[in-house]
Amino acid sequence: MAALARQNSSTPTGPAATVRRDHWWWAPVAGLFRWAVGMRHRTYDYGLARSKPGALPSVVLGNITVGGTGKTPHVKALLQALEGANPDRRWAILSRGYGRRTKGFLRVHRDGTAEQFGDEPLELARRFPKHAVAVCEDRLSGIAALKEAEVADAVLLDDGFQHRRLDPTYAIVLVDTTQPIDRDHFLPRGRLRDLPSRLQDADAVILTRCTDLLTKGDLRLWRHRLHLRPDQLLLHTGTMVDGLRNMHTKRYASWPFRCIAVSGIAQPGQFEASLSHQCRVMRHFAYPDHHAFKPGDFAEWSAALSDPTLKAEAIITTEKDAERIRSIEGAAGLPILVMGMQVKWWDEDALTALLTSISQRVEASLAEPDI
Repeated sequence: MAALARQNSSTPTGPAATVRRDHWWWAPVAGLFRWAVGMRHRTYDYGLARSKPGALPSVVLGNITVGGTGKTPHVKALLQALEGANPDRRWAILSRGYGRRTKGFLRVHRDGTAEQFGDEPLELARRFPKHAVAVCEDRLSGIAALKEAEVADAVLLDDGFQHRRLDPTYAIVLVDTTQPIDRDHFLPRGRLRDLPSRLQDADAVILTRCTDLLTKGDLRLWRHRLHLRPDQLLLHTGTMVDGLRNMHTKRYASWPFRCIAVSGIAQPGQFEASLSHQCRVMRHFAYPDHHAFKPGDFAEWSAALSDPTLKAEAIITTEKDAERIRSIEGAAGLPILVMGMQVKWWDEDALTALLTSISQRVEASLAEPDI
């Protein structure tokens, strides 16, 4: 079957559905991967390879693990906050464009496809039509191209913390509290793609998927667990459902009583858990992250939708998945709804401190003659 998992309403959801498994038999390979990552960083730390600032001030949002920490929703939330703090500053968004079939630097157009630009950049371009969104594997080249186009004063990078050739103006790293990095292992045994110690190279750390406001004691514990410096900002966020829209008309829709869930993301269990608070999930077609949907997938969803024993009224997917679904032939014939998610900043004072810190750093970079 094309789907990796087919879950009905009796399948456990929530944290139990997203427990990280320790694939201990991969330990030797994970050890080699960790060694290779460490050697690569040492070439930069010892000056054998050089990092350099971008042509424009750059703010990087990254992580230590592979996928699932919520970088793109946080890019949206941070850009909205930066807009509110300084409406006159022009921000551009730069992404690698994971999953696209093109190469090099491209400006993302709202009427494009995920095959051209990647699903996440396309989602950002449609969400922020007034801001330039671009994709480029080489972040330094991408920033230089954005400067040459004169479309931005500063650049917000969706991912790129591991792109050591770039010395960012400001670095923010996300840590998923439901799968903390201090209890994880390197790929392929676990989800780590970078050294946990690299958190100390960040200017700010955001704890994601917090279900409530953390106490000062909780934050001190996290600082200790993650070995953060006293001067590093520590924020925490949660996520909440931001309505339901028809994928074709983009109008708000009512929640069905029963639905078929479809996702191709890193944390499908968390998507289902959020969805289950709104309606009953009769079956979940969970694919790998950035899955390229095909007409054959639609046939399976349609069959599930027509199953009289399930009595599902609609198909519900994520915003990221919708960018890959809507351009496929056959999508228009299915009742597909899109569930939006919104980042909740639990501590407004910490957010204000973050915005002030970013602004000061960007202003200083803009004042330098070589920027």
